[in-house]
Amino acid sequence: MKAAVFRGIEDIKIEDIPKPKITKDEILLKVNACAICGTDVRIFKSGHKNINPPHVLGHEICGTVVKTGSNISGYKEGERVVVDPIITCGKCYYCKKGLTNLCFEFQKITDAFGYSRQGGFAEYMAIHEKAVKRGNLIKINDNIKDEEAAISEPMACALNGQLLSNVGKGDSVLIIGTGPIGCMHIGLSKVLGADKVIISEISEERLKLSEQFNADFYINPKVEDLKTRIYEITDNIGPNVIIIAASSKEAQEGALDIAANCAHINFFGGLPKNNSLITIDSNIIHYKQLYIHGTSGTTNENIKRCLELMSENKMIGEKYISRVISLDEMPDIMNEMGNPNELKIVVKP
Repeated sequence: MKAAVFRGIEDIKIEDIPKPKITKDEILLKVNACAICGTDVRIFKSGHKNINPPHVLGHEICGTVVKTGSNISGYKEGERVVVDPIITCGKCYYCKKGLTNLCFEFQKITDAFGYSRQGGFAEYMAIHEKAVKRGNLIKINDNIKDEEAAISEPMACALNGQLLSNVGKGDSVLIIGTGPIGCMHIGLSKVLGADKVIISEISEERLKLSEQFNADFYINPKVEDLKTRIYEITDNIGPNVIIIAASSKEAQEGALDIAANCAHINFFGGLPKNNSLITIDSNIIHYKQLYIHGTSGTTNENIKRCLELMSENKMIGEKYISRVISLDEMPDIMNEMGNPNELKIVVKP
């Protein structure tokens, strides 16, 4: 079968590799679509401690069941599914609380498709026994296209952040950064009932691209003073929720100053591991009664909810996809990633 094989830093090649063979407890999946994640790009550029090349990346996957082992029940050939990439132990403290994205075993070895396991940038992939038993295959409705289904996982990461931030009716939500995930935050904030959705983005190209998602206010802090503009919009109160969907120390540090009392500040975008320390005034947290937290990954239930939102046309998945490409195009595309005029790119093997 054809696959995009990660051979090392900045080295991905299209190769013919053996088609996976499955046991009686496994499922063979034909990959219909696999979206490129920013994490895939980081691995391509810098590697990953738990990935030993040669390896097939890709964890935002939609496929069709083409073969089931003799012991498999609950799935049949021809069914389309989304792959929840995180393979949990199901036994640890966090798994039992439903916080499967924080599973001890997953965090220890990055046990996930596209990481410790072969991913979706290939024509076929095997879903092994543990993943089948943990419910990693989620069936999808006929009215959702393959490429839309593939982005349900990153959309669910954004939904996880929204729910952790308690976004709801009447809220003023400031979203900093308008990459693909930042734009998904716009739509989800609206779905959850936010009253005002405010965008802050320093790239004019990104700012213009995000206008199609109909936030209420758009600000370029290089052109306008962010605090002054925010206070004008919120009647001198500040936003109730600030989601920092960008890898920016300055944005994380500055969020405390512009937040409303009792606001949620979500450090959604991670910082580079060698440059992750920030300085904040703890008295601001104390006197404003602020909630500062992060978001890491998502859960199976959040993926299901995002599939429902797309099926009900509450989130239009196609709007977040800039291009659909073939597997053969992928090596060149990986070298070009970072175009501010693009959102998600989906590979169809």
